[in-house]
Amino acid sequence: MDEVFVMLSRVAKTELSSILVGETGTGKELAARAIHEGSPRKGRPFVVVDCGAISESLIESELFGHEKGAFTGADQRRIGAFEAASGGTVFLDELGELSLDLQPKLLRVLERREIKRLGSTTLIPIDVRVICATHRDLASMVGDGRFREDLYYRLAEVIVRLPPLRARREDVSMLAQHVLDEHAASEDVSLHFEPSAIESLERWSWPGNVRELRNVVRSAALLASGGVVRAADLRLSPRPSQAPPPSAARPEVDASADVVSIDLASTVPIQEARERWTEALERQYLQRVLARVGGDLTRAATETGVHRKSLERLLRRHGLS
Repeated sequence: MDEVFVMLSRVAKTELSSILVGETGTGKELAARAIHEGSPRKGRPFVVVDCGAISESLIESELFGHEKGAFTGADQRRIGAFEAASGGTVFLDELGELSLDLQPKLLRVLERREIKRLGSTTLIPIDVRVICATHRDLASMVGDGRFREDLYYRLAEVIVRLPPLRARREDVSMLAQHVLDEHAASEDVSLHFEPSAIESLERWSWPGNVRELRNVVRSAALLASGGVVRAADLRLSPRPSQAPPPSAARPEVDASADVVSIDLASTVPIQEARERWTEALERQYLQRVLARVGGDLTRAATETGVHRKSLERLLRRHGLS
């Protein structure tokens, strides 16, 4: 993390576009805000766009704005993120979720430094810095044709990798204490961890990273009695309530279900073959995750490493409920 902090400090003083890479919950937005606050653009707007939480039909309007009447439901003019962040920073969270159709439009804006609202013919100059974040391997997506190479290299002037919490266990107790102190101050109470609680925190794998740690500590603080947070208050051990009752247990997914059979001797183009296999694999993967967590979408989103909104969109696409 010391190396990460040094990198963020150096990047902040430049105008370079950056991509923050890390698992969900590792603090990518906080890192982006740190870059903005340490830059000459401090004091100007910092506008966040979650590319994974906005539908494909609305993301272009969210980024570039629209004029009244540009499409059904556009009953008034809307200022997009790039225009709203004038002089400041646009933070594109979950960049890997951006559709291939929109990627060339974003590249054009970055190259020409001007935007055009939907439904308008007027070009508007912009002065913004762009910082992006993703939990995906964009380089692999470029190789698979799922992310434009020219856009990737335009944005990846600097890449900062944020380590997962399980790779920095020595920070767990410090972070947990910070969250507990914040909660205690907000509630005007005195709270502290018993030693066994700290041991439990340091042993946990933290699949949800710092976000999960924050939620666990806040919840434990509410359950604590006598001003002491005990190991039992953390509720980190698997609990019967996390699994569906036997009567509601989901059927085991057939391992052969939805597997696409492709004759390797056929003349199917490689792109089509890849897409067919990927779709089948993705659907089967989602089925298994849903069965394992008993349909709990919050846990499913944590396990799959995507935002809940992105997960819901994937489920709809595959016809899963």
